[in-house]
Amino acid sequence: MSIIVLFMIVILALAATVAGLVVMGIEGHYHDRAPKLAHQLTRAARHLNGDGKPPKHLVQRLNSTLSR
Repeated sequence: MSIIVLFMIVILALAATVAGLVVMGIEGHYHDRAPKLAHQLTRAARHLNGDGKPPKHLVQRLNSTLSR
């Protein structure tokens, strides 16, 4: 029974995270209240949509791994 409660908490946390991404990151609501958080959520939303640029160190590591 306790495992069900644990999984329900995890699912609710995931739903709250997705709602936060949508409200602050994609739509831009509450940007004036928490600009740093809104900026980070906007970046995360771009990456989840496939529009974000990958970090430079990740690209360099992939290129060095693939060139071997």
